[in-house]
Amino acid sequence: MNGSRREDVDRARAHAVPLALRFSGLPGELAGMRKVVRDWASSAGLSGELLEDLQLVVGEAAANAIEHGYRSGEPGSVDLWLAVDDNGAVHGRVRDYGTWRQQPADPGDRGRGLALIRALSTQVSLNRRSDGTEVSFTLPDM
Repeated sequence: MNGSRREDVDRARAHAVPLALRFSGLPGELAGMRKVVRDWASSAGLSGELLEDLQLVVGEAAANAIEHGYRSGEPGSVDLWLAVDDNGAVHGRVRDYGTWRQQPADPGDRGRGLALIRALSTQVSLNRRSDGTEVSFTLPDM
């Protein structure tokens, strides 16, 4: 007997293995990273608005890590970690190993990545250290 869609999603989430990914801090790596996130989310039973929000948040955090963490021109690596809890919320972290750069007072048309991450997440923390920056977030189940 087949279960309901909700039971199928709950079963997928219960068996979802956290995603741990390290990729090169080059802009060209973002498309491949997004595909890995999409595939992981599908295997974890995520879809709809939650998947869209996850793609936006991870994309912004990873793009920020690449652009701001490695501004000296030498790319480093970026770590991504994602997991789904028992309530269906997604917890994530994106970390670079570069140097923090303060946002300008007037970012112009840019500088909205952290604001977008904060708007879509129920929890956000930004940890700036001498050996890199980590953004942690939680996205609620829809």
